[in-house]
Amino acid sequence: MPPLETPPPLPAGYYLTNFEAVLREVQARYPDLLHLEERQRLEDFLGLPLGARRLYVRMLTRVGPWFRVAGFHYREIDDLPGALAALTAQGFCARGTEAEASALVALLRKGELLDWLARFGLAAAKGLPVAALAEQLLQVLDPARLQAALAQDLDAVAPLGQDWVRLLFFLFFGNLDQDLSAFVLADLGRVRYETYAIDPRDRRFQTRADVDFLLALRDLREAFEAAVAAGDLAELTRISELLRTMDPHPGVRQQRRFQGLLNDLGREWERRGQPDPALACYALSERPPARERRARVLAGQDRIEAAVALAVEMAATPLDVGEARFARRFLGRLGRRDPQAAQWLAAHPEPPPVPELRLLLDRHPSGSVELAALEAAAGDGWEGFFTENVLWNALFGLALWDQLFAPVPGAFLHRLQTAPADLGSPDFHARRAPALAARFQELQAPGVLARELLATAERKRGIANAFVNWRSLTPELLAAALELLPAAVILSVLRTLAPNPLAFHSGFPDLLLVHRGERRCQLWEVKGPGDTLRPEQERWLQHFNREGLEARIAWVKYR
Repeated sequence: MPPLETPPPLPAGYYLTNFEAVLREVQARYPDLLHLEERQRLEDFLGLPLGARRLYVRMLTRVGPWFRVAGFHYREIDDLPGALAALTAQGFCARGTEAEASALVALLRKGELLDWLARFGLAAAKGLPVAALAEQLLQVLDPARLQAALAQDLDAVAPLGQDWVRLLFFLFFGNLDQDLSAFVLADLGRVRYETYAIDPRDRRFQTRADVDFLLALRDLREAFEAAVAAGDLAELTRISELLRTMDPHPGVRQQRRFQGLLNDLGREWERRGQPDPALACYALSERPPARERRARVLAGQDRIEAAVALAVEMAATPLDVGEARFARRFLGRLGRRDPQAAQWLAAHPEPPPVPELRLLLDRHPSGSVELAALEAAAGDGWEGFFTENVLWNALFGLALWDQLFAPVPGAFLHRLQTAPADLGSPDFHARRAPALAARFQELQAPGVLARELLATAERKRGIANAFVNWRSLTPELLAAALELLPAAVILSVLRTLAPNPLAFHSGFPDLLLVHRGERRCQLWEVKGPGDTLRPEQERWLQHFNREGLEARIAWVKYR
C-alpha cells in the first residue's frame, strides 16, 4: 500500500484569507440585501488590524462561545493584547465581565473547580465528574458573587456577531451547512472540486425577504424541536399559527423547508390526538406525505368520502412513488366500503408482483444481512457487489458529468459546489433539455456508454460530484457493471433520473450479482427479519423487471 501523501502546509492566516473571500464576495454580489448596519460591520471588520482579524476568525472556528485568553497560542498573531483591545473597541469581542456565571464555570478544569469550592469553604464528594462539580458550585453560591469572582480571576473573551457571520456564510454558500471547513478541505487537497465558470452577476437570492424567510424557518425548526422535547403545547400552537400566516415565497428550496416543517408539525399534532390542527398543517403543505397523512386522518374521523377523493387524486397525480403506492393500498382497503374506491380499483388492476427469494442463512460476523446474502450467492457461482444507491447514482453522475457542470446561468456561485444550485428545481431539466437529449442520443450508439463512462471515471476520479461516491465506486465495480449490465437498462435509469434527480436517487437494490460464466446479472433487494419494502425500492425493482433485468426481493431468515 503506498504511503499517504502529506498535505502541503497551509500559509499563515489561511483561515482569514478564506473568511475575507466570503465577505468580499457577499459585498460584491449582495450589497442591496445587507442592511446598513450589516454593511457597516463588514467595513469595520475589514478595517481592523491584521492580528485582530485573525484572532476573530480563530475564535469563530473554535468551540465556544467563551474562551480563556491564556489558551490562545497563535504564532501568526504578534500582539495578542492589542488584537483583543481592537476587537473589543469595535464591538467584535466581549469580555468576561459580561458573561453569565455558568459560562465562566464551564471554562474551569476539574482541579480548578475543586479549588474554587474549597475557596468558598465547600467540600466536594470524591470522584464527582466535572459536570457535577460545576453544578455544585453554581447551586450553592450566589450567581452574582460567583460571576464577579470568576470574571476577576479568569481572563475570558467571546466573539460577538455570530448572527452576522451566519448571514454572510448563508448568502455565500446558499445553505446553512457549509462553513470555513469546506475551504480548509479544499486547500489541503482533501476535496477537489470541478472547475466551472462563475458569473459574478448571478445570485441565488433576489430579495432580503427570501433570506429572512429561510433564516426564520431555521429558527422555527429549532423552536419546534425544543418544544417537542419539552412537551410545550403552547409553543407548538404558537409555531403552527405563525407558519399559517407566513408567505412560503417562490423557489423550491424555500418551499421544501417550509412544507417539511408543516408536515412535522402535523405529525406531532397527530401523536397528541388532535386531528384538526394536524389537518390544518397538512392542508398548507404540498410536500409528501402531507396528502397521505390527510387521507389517514380523514378516514380516522370516518370522513370516508373525502379520504377516498383525496386518494384518487393522489393516484392520478402522485408527487412521488410513496404517494402512488399508498393510494393503491388505501383504496384497496376501502374498496368494499366506498363505491368510488371500488370503481377506481376495477379500472386499475394490480401490477405484477416483484419476484421473491427466501433464504435461510447463518448470521454474518459483521451483522450485515447484505453480506450474508452475498456469501450465499457466491456459493451458487455469483460474484457480488454491495451497491445500493452508489452504483446507479454514479452512473448518472459520470454519464452526464458535463451536463451537470454546464455553464447554465445561476448554476454555480462559488468554487465549492458538488452540483449545480438548481439541482432540486423544476427548471433543472428544462434548462438543460437540449444538451441532455443530445447526450442520450450520443450514448445510445453501440459501445459508447461503457467507453464514455470509463473514460470519465479515469479523467475525473477524485473530483467531487454530488452523485459519485469515489470511495465506494471501485474500478472493479464500475467495470463489472458496464461489462454485463445491458446498456439499454442503464440508459433507462438515467432517463428516469434526469427530469428530477433528487426525487428518484434512492431505493436502488442492495446487491449487483454477476455470473460471468453465464454472462448474467441479477439485482437483489435484501430484507432481514422485520424489515419491509419501501415504495421507492419497490418502484425500482418493478422498473428493472420491466426492462428485462432480473430484480428480486431476497427475504432472509436466520438459522
